[in-house]
Amino acid sequence: MSGALVTMSPHAFHTPKLAIIILAVLSIAYLLSSRQTITQADYYEIYRAAVSGKKAAFVEKVLEREIDGAIDNSALVELCKRKVWTPGLIFNCESPKGGVANVRNVFLNCVRYAIEAGATSFVVPEIVSRGTTLSTIKTDIKVPFTYFFDLEHFTTSLSEACPQIHIILNRNDLWDQPSTGRAVLLSPQDLSDGFVARTVLASPGDWSSAFKKHLNTSHPTPFSASIPVLVSLESPLLQFPLSYDDVLLVGNFGRMLRFREDVRRLAATVLYAMDKKFGMGVDPNLAGVQPGLFYGAHLRTAADAKAAGWTPYAHQAENYLKHARAKELSTIYLTTGNQEDAKVFIKTAANLSIDVTTKEELLGGKKFSKGVEGDDVVDRGLIDYEVLLRSSVFGGTYESSFDWNVAMRRHVVVGNGRWARIGGFGEGPKSHKRDEEEVPRVNGDHRSWQSFKDDLSIIFGPPGEGEMFELSMWP
Repeated sequence: MSGALVTMSPHAFHTPKLAIIILAVLSIAYLLSSRQTITQADYYEIYRAAVSGKKAAFVEKVLEREIDGAIDNSALVELCKRKVWTPGLIFNCESPKGGVANVRNVFLNCVRYAIEAGATSFVVPEIVSRGTTLSTIKTDIKVPFTYFFDLEHFTTSLSEACPQIHIILNRNDLWDQPSTGRAVLLSPQDLSDGFVARTVLASPGDWSSAFKKHLNTSHPTPFSASIPVLVSLESPLLQFPLSYDDVLLVGNFGRMLRFREDVRRLAATVLYAMDKKFGMGVDPNLAGVQPGLFYGAHLRTAADAKAAGWTPYAHQAENYLKHARAKELSTIYLTTGNQEDAKVFIKTAANLSIDVTTKEELLGGKKFSKGVEGDDVVDRGLIDYEVLLRSSVFGGTYESSFDWNVAMRRHVVVGNGRWARIGGFGEGPKSHKRDEEEVPRVNGDHRSWQSFKDDLSIIFGPPGEGEMFELSMWP
């Protein structure tokens, strides 16, 4: 009837929406079941489907609240205010190889050396890809900074804290500065007279003056803002001592290197899926590390680790399972590059009434683990890193820089946003403990010894083996 008011039931409104949701889910299911590999585009589809309603709110809250709270760059701001800056001095970081922990440490050391030298420009570094599998870790393919990290977050963080440093997005952007065509190559450690734990500078306060003398010798031609000089650092890994800087600076310095957003969103989706599957009660509104949720374990037994003679599977598995039981955690989030060992670990854990899950299971099941191509292999490692940060208790092995980096980042939580000193220069509380009564030694070997332990993490290995990480792995 013309002009009549037509009413519809609430059910009529919801039916089309429900149909759309069902269609979307069925489409994604078809997508996943019809492919032999999971591509980067599929990751986005998995995430898009997983973040509706409550899931979306959960993910956004996780992204907003990192374990160590809001970033506080006030100490870095003060450091940059105190430095003497040299117009025309440009620092470049040679592209490092290896996993994310090593790359991250190298990049942060390059920035720290640039500040110490008073460089007024810094070139955003590139990365040498580690290949598409663990067996092809060494390649000669350079990939951009965004392969791992959030570029906008990095440039904004560094510029706001140290406006004295101009950021150059790519070395090719220096094409109109012929004086930079031939860089001054520098191994920063060559300017140091002594080291602690084999690689860490013993006298970091002397490095700046040593650098100026070296540059005057290696580049005697005067330089200026209009005729700049380019200094290229050769991958400074595990060199700059954390205890040289203010504990607030150390606790926040590494925060400028945040993983790219798609990785962080997928990690938050994994956390949501794990919470719902096991009913853990994760509260995404909380910063810090929540107790009683799950145990995070890195089973580092891939082919390259075996070839290098690292701690064998039996020892690692025993360490993690015993520690999880001692901490009364019945769920383990496992990351590993050895799927056969993962199957054995899951079966053994089940006999102990411990559930084990992985990102492959939580994001897509069997199809997800069939294999991935290109960037996705790296993405998967970064996802693990983010999830492990939020584990109630984390266990790693002393040979892995990845494990040390996870433990050091979590160590900031122990210091309430500041670095709780472990050793090195100056005074400060030391939270380092090596005695783990609930995980005794087994058969007299070092499988249950600790290279590091605090209230949130444990690195299994011979005492003292990780000193270089304790002293110089930026959290």
